[in-house]
Amino acid sequence: MHDEMAVHPDCAGMVPAEPVMDALQGMALLLRSTNERMAALEAEVRRLTKVTPSQASALNAAMRERATAVCQMHRAAGCEKAALSAIRRDVKRLCGISNTRELPRGDYAVAMKQIQMWDDYDVMIQIKRREAKKHG
Repeated sequence: MHDEMAVHPDCAGMVPAEPVMDALQGMALLLRSTNERMAALEAEVRRLTKVTPSQASALNAAMRERATAVCQMHRAAGCEKAALSAIRRDVKRLCGISNTRELPRGDYAVAMKQIQMWDDYDVMIQIKRREAKKHG
């Protein structure tokens, strides 16, 4: 007669499978939670890590170069300072910063790309009109 509750001799002393599975699932949940927290922490560290001084200088140089190029494209000689101000204002607004040294390191490439692509026609028209009024 076969007894359903009988334990095979090789399995004597082993822990039943159900508690082991519960423990493994609990460990998996804990590991997943830990990984999510680590990812959030890494993202926060990236957000808090600011650009290096040389990166901030590179951003400022790129803004000056772009202002000069945009003024040449729009035939607005002498408007470089106003164009630079407009570019800087847009970058600061996009990135939510008050100066380029506060830019998170992870946003450096985004800001640089925005600078390279900046060409606001309406702003340049306003700048040209203001410059024309100044010089009569």
